[in-house]
Amino acid sequence: MSQTLTQEFDALAKYGALKSDIPDDITGNLAPQIELRPYQRTALERWLFYIDKYEGRPKAPHLLFHMATGSGKTVLMAALILDLYRRGYRNFLFFVNSAQIIEKTKENFLNPASAKHLFAQTIRIDDKPVDIRAVETFDAVSGDAINIHFTTIQGLHTRMQAPKENAVTIEDFRDYKVVMISDEAHHLNAETKKTLTKGEAEDKASWEGTVSEIFSQHPENMLLEFTATVDLSHEAIRAKYADKILYDYSLRQFREDGYSKDIELRQADLPPDARMMQAMVLSQYRRKVAEAHGLHCKPVILMKSKTIKESAENEAGFTMMVAALSAGALEALRAASEGDETLSRAFAYIMDERGLSAADFARELQGDFSPEKVVNVNNPADLERRQIQLNALEDRDNEIRVIFAVDKLNEGWDVLNLFDIVRLHDTRDGKANKVGKTTMAEAQLIGRGARYFPFLPPGIKNDVDTLSRGTRYYAFDDPDGGGLAPEKRKYDSDADNPLRILEELHYHCSHNPKYIQDIRNALRETGMLDETARTVHLRLKDNFKQTDLYEREFVWVNDRVKNSRDGVTGLDAYEIEGPFTYPNLMTGRVTEASAFGGGQLTLKPSRKEPVSRDFKLAGFGRAFLGFAMDANDFFHFANLRAFFPKLASASEFATADAYLGGVAVSVRGLPDDLDNLSAGQKLDITQYVLHQIESGVKRESVEYNGTSDFKPYAIKDIFTDKMLKLRIDGEAGKSWVKGETNLPGLDQIDLSGKDWHAYDDSYGTDQEKHFIKYMHDQEARLRGVYDDFYLLRNEKAVKLYDFATGRAFEPDFVLFLRKKGQEANTILQLFIEPKGDQLRPQDDWKQDFLAQVKAKARLDTVFQGRDYTVLGLPFFNETGPTNTDFKAAFETEALDA
Repeated sequence: MSQTLTQEFDALAKYGALKSDIPDDITGNLAPQIELRPYQRTALERWLFYIDKYEGRPKAPHLLFHMATGSGKTVLMAALILDLYRRGYRNFLFFVNSAQIIEKTKENFLNPASAKHLFAQTIRIDDKPVDIRAVETFDAVSGDAINIHFTTIQGLHTRMQAPKENAVTIEDFRDYKVVMISDEAHHLNAETKKTLTKGEAEDKASWEGTVSEIFSQHPENMLLEFTATVDLSHEAIRAKYADKILYDYSLRQFREDGYSKDIELRQADLPPDARMMQAMVLSQYRRKVAEAHGLHCKPVILMKSKTIKESAENEAGFTMMVAALSAGALEALRAASEGDETLSRAFAYIMDERGLSAADFARELQGDFSPEKVVNVNNPADLERRQIQLNALEDRDNEIRVIFAVDKLNEGWDVLNLFDIVRLHDTRDGKANKVGKTTMAEAQLIGRGARYFPFLPPGIKNDVDTLSRGTRYYAFDDPDGGGLAPEKRKYDSDADNPLRILEELHYHCSHNPKYIQDIRNALRETGMLDETARTVHLRLKDNFKQTDLYEREFVWVNDRVKNSRDGVTGLDAYEIEGPFTYPNLMTGRVTEASAFGGGQLTLKPSRKEPVSRDFKLAGFGRAFLGFAMDANDFFHFANLRAFFPKLASASEFATADAYLGGVAVSVRGLPDDLDNLSAGQKLDITQYVLHQIESGVKRESVEYNGTSDFKPYAIKDIFTDKMLKLRIDGEAGKSWVKGETNLPGLDQIDLSGKDWHAYDDSYGTDQEKHFIKYMHDQEARLRGVYDDFYLLRNEKAVKLYDFATGRAFEPDFVLFLRKKGQEANTILQLFIEPKGDQLRPQDDWKQDFLAQVKAKARLDTVFQGRDYTVLGLPFFNETGPTNTDFKAAFETEALDA
């Protein structure tokens, strides 16, 4: 059986063949608050390889990006539009099944004032400004702009069948090469299926056939599809896409990578109004926790009904319930929730810790959930009008708290601050242990609501006014929050942290065991529920808490600071060396060949053969440099000073040898042309070189440095009991003490009886458990050298920062070795990182950093009678060749000390 396209590219990726730099024309022209996520970069790397190097690529590619809901497909669309523009494409057709998605997509693509705008304020490609325009037809559009026709596929089909004046026609696609971009593209497979539902039969008459006809009109047309839910279990659809799925990023992988909320199913044997009240209390709890930690978060509740009539009735019931809310009603709900850990915690926080009386709490809820902050979206016309508002629920001036809906929000809804979905009906459509269509739609809605709400912990400025789907936002002072990504879960290893409530989506439903099993099965199929997930308590042993080390000693860690760039005195600091090579000037050569092959090639003679010549950029004249610098924001003086702090003026940058004055460029062309470069050619060459310098500076620039000064923090304050949310993956997540591990030899070691292992259990990976076994094997030798030693698993307790780049690093273990002396105690602190071979390539920088710790770490704080040393060891790997280095270092630094 031949490989699918995905399998081919997976194999290439395994050997690093797809790795490439994303062109600045892409990264530099996306909105400044967007940083591509790793999987988005992977998708673009596959695209670039496919377009530039893949020998099996047809001239008119048809590709599918099968990517999870919430993974930022629109960001990828924007990036591909930019790349295709630089490849000569100007006309783009964006089409989708649902009319309401069109409005929010226009907002994202065309409105620079929108918080979710995808492009830079000014797009520059090849140093020329580029506009983005919505067009009704591709006839007589600008050849310098990105021209996008937005439509539903139904509307497009109608126009193809009944052409109108000033509207797109089939001739548009015959006369101009067009990139067709299909969102929610699973709707395009109606014709592929042999057995159709009534709705799919209607689709067949328009969608798939129309798209196929348009695609075939021009030999250079492209069709790029995007969806999260193509039905690859259907044999015909699977065959159709075997050579078309360029990237498959599943919802399961999306969740496991930490980009989604965790889903908690809440069953309550209560009527709908009581479930709505519970959700309202939890929503307000989230808001108060966020505010207490300096975060702006306005949580939203979705009330889901079975029919439009029931939805209207439930909305009326909710309005009456809120209006009649009293202190007594809330106190009764609190009393009834004693066995509900989450709801009890909410009441305790609001009414006890925050000191809000039941009466005041009731009045606050009446204000925050008043009728003007509730919306019903079941009217299609009203939904289309409200689409932009519904896709800006995170904005500060958008106070919607509750949405009543049936199924109008199942597609195309971008929402990050949805935290509660309340299912107000109690029917099920599952049969014979199979997931029903309605239940699967509900699971997909949960997946849409599970988009993560980006935030950073206290102490780092958060600003969520500019949040958007699939992007990473740098709208705060510390760009990566000390190694924490704002768009990823942070508290899986600290599940009792108050902010954990902002990483959970609660799905409220009635107590119906059969339905719960149905929705669990549906969530498992979509990848949003992991049956291996577990919450465990990892506790420090009581005897360790009583030790002198725990009570009196310290763990030493470094910090990071903004890179001052004090040593930057010129371009060479960023490894920018010339001469640059400019693409060839046109030579004027003309060739002729028979169109049918076999004809004799005729070469029109040129005046001379082309040659290469070096030019000093400054030799073109200050006017050219000044114009080119003024046209590029990067070379404005205020920005240059950020990268070159010793720079005195823009004039110095243009003329000094350390900067542009020393830059040379090699140009290849005919001698006469090189002798008489035109003003336009000089400007093009200058702009080209500046663009290369800009790319080099950005590539080599480092925003932070890890400090060499290590500071002490009390061990008892840093290492504490933990509640962990774990997923069983191989050995990871399995308990050693409970005998769940399958590694040979571990059952011979009673970890609970080893006083040197500070925690009461180990749930680590195979390599981490192998390392603990290695420590067990070295116990006798260590006791011969040290009075005591303790190994602590680092569950986000301490963080180190790479000296060169400031990247954050959390080593898996900290080993303390203490030797008592007559005059002083000697304490060694070793950072240790077991590492599987599959993780080595991307993590080698961590090993390089650990090797530098001993030489660079400065411990200036003096504690009388105690002498501290901090160092790092090479990676530990039980079966890997690098373990020789680890064992040698351990012998030298620990056993021979």
